[in-house]
Amino acid sequence: MPCAGAARLGEWLVLSFSGAFGVLAVARHAEIMIGRALPPSELWPLAPGAVERVERLLAAGTITDAEARDLEQFRTGGYVIFPGAIEPDLVDALVRDVRSIGNFPGRFVTTDHRNGRAQRLSGADFDSYESIFDTYVNFESARHVCFHPKLLRFIGLVFDSPVVAAQQLLFQRSNQHPVHQDTSVVCMEDPLLMVATWVALEDVVRGRGELTFYAGSHRIEPYVFPDGSRRLIPERDDAEKVKAHLLSECARLHCEKHDFIAKKGDVFLWAADLVHASNPRTLPEEETRLSVVTHYCPKSTKPYWFRFHKENRKLQSFEGRAEYASVYYRLPASGMATPNAALPT
Repeated sequence: MPCAGAARLGEWLVLSFSGAFGVLAVARHAEIMIGRALPPSELWPLAPGAVERVERLLAAGTITDAEARDLEQFRTGGYVIFPGAIEPDLVDALVRDVRSIGNFPGRFVTTDHRNGRAQRLSGADFDSYESIFDTYVNFESARHVCFHPKLLRFIGLVFDSPVVAAQQLLFQRSNQHPVHQDTSVVCMEDPLLMVATWVALEDVVRGRGELTFYAGSHRIEPYVFPDGSRRLIPERDDAEKVKAHLLSECARLHCEKHDFIAKKGDVFLWAADLVHASNPRTLPEEETRLSVVTHYCPKSTKPYWFRFHKENRKLQSFEGRAEYASVYYRLPASGMATPNAALPT
């Protein structure tokens, strides 16, 4: 079922503004709590002195030549691509688990595009049409993908801090997200202290709404919302005006548009302010574009939704190497967890 432009961004907006619990108004009111006088913190590879720091790390043997090149690519381009980083058996295990969700009614939070609603609890009718939230809570296979050693190594270097997966969305098909920056829709207390990964769970086919991005667009002049924050509030802000600003800035800085025609197991990692979107889908909307997107923050900050959900603030460890959070589940959980959100089935 086709969705309006704002609705297509709804998966992230729900997460940004604590959606399942219906506190958007509280989040909107809380904007005044943000300290606007201080510039936002940023990740060290994007801050002044990054080149010199990389040189010191390389000279000390702390990082490899390849890691130094990846850090430089992240600094200048705002993204890094890791071809074939996730082994086929790990990808296949996650896809098998996703196919089994219909066997666990009520245990997963999914989109509900067919019924024109943002979300629902999974049922026996689960198929390949909807996306799944925070898959890493109930599937070890999702944790092994998003916390792959190669990804944790690079994210740990960028954060210089323990890594927390703040939220995850597994796409079975492209939901046609419009041009945006994640800082407007996936909110952390420190908006720039965030990265995300997009992992291809199958080969990408052109026409199925492939991921597209603007290289170097993490350096554009940010769109500042009326309250001084970087958070978009759908009922207040003009999303088309924001989009026009982003595209104008990308053109001004000659940020080249690239399509990510990924192979199974490829990973695209990007900075919080990189401008990206889904290309228009030209093939039937039922055709899949299996991928999993995870947003991470260093433990030195917190997801913005922590303000509103005290019962869901706890983190769960992954093998002592990283942690994950969820607005939908009370953690830590043992075995297959049940969402503690009031959602339709």
